[in-house]
Amino acid sequence: MESKLPLEKELEPIFLQKFPPFSDSVKEFLVQYGPYFILILSVLGIFGLLTAFGVGGAVLGMGAASVGMGFNFYVAIALGIVTLVMYLMAFSPLKARKRAGWNLLYYALLVGLVSNLIQLSIFGFIIGGLIGFWVLFQIREKYA
Repeated sequence: MESKLPLEKELEPIFLQKFPPFSDSVKEFLVQYGPYFILILSVLGIFGLLTAFGVGGAVLGMGAASVGMGFNFYVAIALGIVTLVMYLMAFSPLKARKRAGWNLLYYALLVGLVSNLIQLSIFGFIIGGLIGFWVLFQIREKYA
């Protein structure tokens, strides 16, 4: 048996026993097409980060990023970059149904939750965590 990731042992019984299970067809759909959705959303996220830095606005002759942006903005951008890199790194292993891809999604979800906490986005933290871990634990069995 593979070693458990941080908090995986504690979260597993919650999201596998207390939440309703997905049907096999839903799991198969998520595993088959999920990597492509993640890839598309990651590319869109890259454009979003460029816009946040004012790159798109500078190209269009508009103003650049505001000077008054605070610490939370830069932390959110840094964690967003880390998350996007993890999503992009996960694409090939997810397509090949390797556990390494699932592990990267798990870590990306944890980084995203930390980002929500730092930004004091409690609603995003709770809803993102519940839905994210529910989906991840439902499809985990499909990755060897």
